[in-house]
Amino acid sequence: MTATPSRPLTGRRVLVTRAAGQAASLSQELRQLGAAVVEIPAIAIQPVASAGELRAAARSLRGHRPPRWLAVTSSNAAELLRALSLPEDLAGIRVAAVGEPTARALRDIGANVELVAPGTGAGALADQLIGAGAGSGAVWLPQGEAARIELGERLVQAGADVVVTVCYRTVPVTGLRRLLIPAFAERVDAVTLLSPSAVEAVIAAVGSGALCGLSVVCVGRTTAAALRRHGLTPVVATRGDAEGVAAAVAGALRW
Repeated sequence: MTATPSRPLTGRRVLVTRAAGQAASLSQELRQLGAAVVEIPAIAIQPVASAGELRAAARSLRGHRPPRWLAVTSSNAAELLRALSLPEDLAGIRVAAVGEPTARALRDIGANVELVAPGTGAGALADQLIGAGAGSGAVWLPQGEAARIELGERLVQAGADVVVTVCYRTVPVTGLRRLLIPAFAERVDAVTLLSPSAVEAVIAAVGSGALCGLSVVCVGRTTAAALRRHGLTPVVATRGDAEGVAAAVAGALRW
């Protein structure tokens, strides 16, 4: 079949490495553009905070001076906040998110998201929170074990009381090399790697050489930097949602 303007990825094979349960929207967008999609999760999400610990953190935040903010930088953290009893646990707490995918995940659990920073970087969220007066109040940051400290540091410098709860870690999927080798052997035109942990997991499994000559699509400066450290030149999506990443893949593989 020949690619067309509406299906520019016809004849192309794209490897999606998102964690199990998170790949569906991106895979759907890619298939609508004509791609043959191979889903192989590179990482798994392991909760490290109990439901009780998350609820205790929310209660603790309500004891701080207002304004009180919950700031979420990933859909992984948003999903784990299902442990909260909403709206009670977030009464009097304003909610902010990085990017529309994270905001959507928060809305899915019943949170009223008031502020959404564009893109995928925590720096933009820091700017918006500080602009909204968070520096005179308190901010709760539920995040991953490997999360960057930039957001918390910026908020502390602005005067905010910052409470950090490490609620999950990412680990490589068991047997990842055994899953990836056949996919690369058959042919892959592009790979999506949407977090530094996915980058490290894939490269540890098959080496950076397996990605040479492919279009490697990522989101965010941190993930791009991780790829560059391994000698790879990434295509950085301007938007972190499924549609934005699929558009970046299509742009990279334009015939």
